[in-house]
Amino acid sequence: MRLLLADNGGGFSRSLAHLAAQVLDVVPESVAYADLSAERARDCDLLFIATGPGHPRDYPAYAPLFAQGNPADDSARHAGPAILGIGLGMLIVNHCLGGETAALATPAQGRAETVGFGPERLRVARYQSLYASRLAPGLAVTAATDGGVPMAVRHESLPLAGLAFQVESFLTEKPEELLRHALAGLLHP
Repeated sequence: MRLLLADNGGGFSRSLAHLAAQVLDVVPESVAYADLSAERARDCDLLFIATGPGHPRDYPAYAPLFAQGNPADDSARHAGPAILGIGLGMLIVNHCLGGETAALATPAQGRAETVGFGPERLRVARYQSLYASRLAPGLAVTAATDGGVPMAVRHESLPLAGLAFQVESFLTEKPEELLRHALAGLLHP
């Protein structure tokens, strides 16, 4: 399995690579956003889009992974690998599919918060000043804060998902379990 981790300069990329290696038993290749090409991204089985500073619109190199084929046909629209966005990476997935991003009323920087994942509630690390204010067509919320801020999303028919929190942070409970759950259905044996 070929894993690629796109490092957007957010400071958590090495921790994310370590967690991914623990869960998948494969060390991802890391590439700086400035060195990422659509061809390189399409050549992997799973692309992690890591967190970083700024707004999703500041990262236009990801758009080609989502803009191929007929926009009315999901299967033709996604011409890239399975993608899991983390932090800003989730917002990039949403943005590239047509969703919107807005500023949180109160930023959540370096704060642990309990979030519902189905029947289980777990503490996760939030480093957010932005959130997915309108989800793109096809994306569904799979976890949210008590205030309704999306913390996890998954596409209904494509191998695309995102986590708005830092799954790799020491503040997050059960990081391996949460990453396995996020990856379920994205990868095919």
